Amino acid sequence: DALPQGAQRRTVALRIKLKAARLARQTPVALETARLLAKHRAFSPAAAQSLVRGLINEMILGAHDLTQLQGVWNGLDVAEREMPEIAIQAAQRLMALGADGAMARSWLLPVWEQALARPDFLTDVQGVKLVRVLEVGLVSGDTVADRDWLARIEMAQQRFVRDSNLQYLAGKACMNRQLWGKAQQLLSQASIGLKDAGLRASAWRALAELAEQRGDAGGAAQAWKRAAES
Repeated sequence: DALPQGAQRRTVALRIKLKAARLARQTPVALETARLLAKHRAFSPAAAQSLVRGLINEMILGAHDLTQLQGVWNGLDVAEREMPEIAIQAAQRLMALGADGAMARSWLLPVWEQALARPDFLTDVQGVKLVRVLEVGLVSGDTVADRDWLARIEMAQQRFVRDSNLQYLAGKACMNRQLWGKAQQLLSQASIGLKDAGLRASAWRALAELAEQRGDAGGAAQAWKRAAES
C-alpha cells in the first residue's frame, strides 16, 4: 500500500497483494486485486475467471444475512452475475437465508435465458443445480411471479420436449399450482429419462404422493418403491 501508485499496479506487486489478501482472509480485497490482474492479462482468461469465481463464491457463502448477500450481489458486474456457478450459488444462499423465491428467480433469470439459447451453456451438474434451486424457489413467493415462471418453464419444456430435467421441473411446478393431471404426465415422463439419482427419486416420490391423493394405493406403493431404489 505504501508503494507509489504506478508501482502498486505492477503485476508483481498485485500478485503479492493477492496472495497476502487471501492469507489474511480479506476476500473483498483479494477479489478486487484478482480483477485488476485479469485486466492486466496476468492469467489466462480461463484461469482468471476461475480465480474470480472462487473468490466471489467465498463471499457469497460468507454472507450471514440478506443485507450482506445483497451487498455482495450488488458489487458484481453483469458478466459475473451471469456466470452459472455464481448465480446458482447466490440463489441457493439467498433461499437458505430465508428470502422469498421471487428474488432468487430474478437472479437466475439471465442464466435461465442463456441456457435456453445455448444448450451447451450449462454442464450436467449445473443443470441439475439450477433445477433444484428453481424447484425450491417455486414453493414460496407471490402467486403472480409463480405464474410467470410456470409459463416460462412450460414454454421451455414444450420447446425441448425430450429434456427430462425440464419435464421434471415443469411437473413439480404444475404440482405446486395443483395442476394434478399435467403434473402426473410430466413427472411420469421425467422419471424414465432423468440421469440424476436425486431428481429421479424426487420424481418418484412426487408420483407416489399424486397416487395417494387419487386413492391409488397400489400405484403409490410402486412409486415409493421406485423412489427408494433410485
